[in-house]
Amino acid sequence: MNNLFNKIRSWTRYFLLKLVKDLTPSESKKGPVIRESKNLFQKEIKIPAFISFMFTIIAVYGMLVIGVGVESKIMFAALIFVVATVIFFVSQIQNKERDILEDNDTVVLMCLLFITAILTFQISKEYLSPFVSPVSAFSIMAAMLLSLRLGGVYAVCLSLYMAFLNDMRFDIFLTMLGSAIFVVANVHTIRRRSDFINIGAKTVVANSVLLTMFYFIGIYSSFQLKYNLFYGVLNGIFSVIILLVLMPLFEKVFSRTTNIKLIELSDFNNFLLKRLMLEAPGTYHHSIMTADIAEHAANAVGENSLLARVGSYYHDIGKLKNPMYFIENQTSVYNPHDSLNPEMSRLILISHVKEGVVFAKEYNVDNEIINIIKQHHGTTAMHAFYHRALESGLCIDMEHFRYPGPKPSTKIAAVIMLADSCEAACRSIEEHTTVRIKDMVEKIINNKFVDGQFSVCPITLKDLELMRDSIVSTIMGIYHARIEYK
Repeated sequence: MNNLFNKIRSWTRYFLLKLVKDLTPSESKKGPVIRESKNLFQKEIKIPAFISFMFTIIAVYGMLVIGVGVESKIMFAALIFVVATVIFFVSQIQNKERDILEDNDTVVLMCLLFITAILTFQISKEYLSPFVSPVSAFSIMAAMLLSLRLGGVYAVCLSLYMAFLNDMRFDIFLTMLGSAIFVVANVHTIRRRSDFINIGAKTVVANSVLLTMFYFIGIYSSFQLKYNLFYGVLNGIFSVIILLVLMPLFEKVFSRTTNIKLIELSDFNNFLLKRLMLEAPGTYHHSIMTADIAEHAANAVGENSLLARVGSYYHDIGKLKNPMYFIENQTSVYNPHDSLNPEMSRLILISHVKEGVVFAKEYNVDNEIINIIKQHHGTTAMHAFYHRALESGLCIDMEHFRYPGPKPSTKIAAVIMLADSCEAACRSIEEHTTVRIKDMVEKIINNKFVDGQFSVCPITLKDLELMRDSIVSTIMGIYHARIEYK
């Protein structure tokens, strides 16, 4: 008996040690940015994707079996159904959303969202009606928190699950799918939490139209139509409640940057932006101008213009640490850098990127914005201070006078890098003619390209051409001619 007990204890110890080893994150050059904040909600969830997927499959299969019955044939059918759904789901991720698999946080969110949805549907079916199940709410959350494509995938998979839970009824599948696809197609219109009410209303309209269609083709009687329409309206109300309760929770716990969160960050009553306006007014004005340029350039290449605008607001917040050491905040002829050696000036300029990250984490700014702050200078060289060092007789490699990076890894980060540099450079032009502005913008883009600043960014020459035209057009609009008032 003692031998058996010792063996069990040894096996248990071995299993736990192996599990801990598997859960320990390994360092890699590739993958998501690891959060360093001590805040619980800012820490990355260290659960391997394989464990998340396996737990989700087991949980969903268990709930499905409980919902449809425990007969051997039904259980086998449920297993086939779950496996087929998983294959479809994973194929969509591997083909178009492969980066999701590299982020533990995103995989956990994706799986948790699916489990929560199935559990909610089981409760709705058991105590109310299948037509109350808020497939559209969970599809919208997937579209906003993960990607628009995954929002559509969730709509299909969750609608199939609802049909399977209800004897493969086609009317339930089509009603759930139709309303979910209808609202997911309008996800780009959601900018405020009050817009969730519109989502609920659209869900009600879609449900009502589809249920009425089934009535006209003889699937429902008049009594069944009234009964189902009532629950279709309740579905819309339930969807709004789910979105208002769960969206802020998932946004916070998994640090997801949605359009709603971006709108909140763009509010100039935000304490950090207020500080920038009061303590570094020149940088504040530069950030506003950069935001206008970046927003239009992002639109030109089909990127999230709202993220480009908000990222531009925050890209230089590190200058709050030493605002007078940056030329846009200097109100007199005196330049503090005149009395500093080039090495000290280099350190001060580099520090504004690091300090920006510190400020952003302190004020709970999202990771996507933090990455923009880190990348908006890339590894660009500080030519002015490098030449000053050479004039001082110092023999220093130019690599020493580069920002530490990293280089832009997204199109949005590249857009903001170009908007930042072009706004600052074009401001120094004496006569803002179209030719001079175009020459300056082309020179900056070519220099960044030749310097390899876009080497890790999925950007094309066509994108750079579109950005150039957009940046020139926007800067010309900013510096348009004005009549002289007497």
